[in-house]
Amino acid sequence: MAGRVVVLGDLPDRYEVERLLAERHPDLHVETVGEPRELTERATAASFDVVLLLRGAIAGNQERIAVVEALRRAGFSGRVLVAGAFLTERQEGIRAGADYAFDPGRQAAEQVVAAALYRPLVAADHAYLQSLFVGEWARVGPYAAELPGQTPDLLVVATSCHPDPAFYSALAAYVGAHPGLRCILVDDGGSEEARSEALATGILPHVVLAEEGVGHVAALSREILRERWLAHVAAA
Repeated sequence: MAGRVVVLGDLPDRYEVERLLAERHPDLHVETVGEPRELTERATAASFDVVLLLRGAIAGNQERIAVVEALRRAGFSGRVLVAGAFLTERQEGIRAGADYAFDPGRQAAEQVVAAALYRPLVAADHAYLQSLFVGEWARVGPYAAELPGQTPDLLVVATSCHPDPAFYSALAAYVGAHPGLRCILVDDGGSEEARSEALATGILPHVVLAEEGVGHVAALSREILRERWLAHVAAA
């Protein structure tokens, strides 16, 4: 497991997380800081994948919230994790822009960090669909006439890429065989027969591109990817 992580917290806590990550995930690059301002500078100056704010004194919670807001204002594109013993702390962290907030009494910080590095897998056939995921927290793989050998988290299908009506019965069987798979069917043209077969699969969401636009596909995709990532981290 490769990745870059920076941790903010009191000295004993952050060194303990660093030790556990080094033991269990030696490929990770982990740095720790003690001051909120230092975290913002470090995270935005270097290419970190994950920022972890450890639990601290309740009196310092607003300072930690301000760090999350500063990271987002600065354009930090990685995952921001907030540990908090109280529900209000966690709620404030999410409202400030954190991706995930957790109770360290219920989830171990080092396990949450490792899970947060997970990038959902997207399989998309058309080049314009693949381009929607540039900069997103995801891995993107192309496929053509044959459906992906590795089951993705999200499968995006453009009808213009599959003129053979028989493809859609195979697609329906593929989706049915993988209950955790999410699929977006994009009607972007092609033969009338193929488009009818695509509709007959019953796969949802089914987006008619000429009516709903590519922005709708992008928004649906981001929502699905976030759901998949959150489920992975919540299970850590």
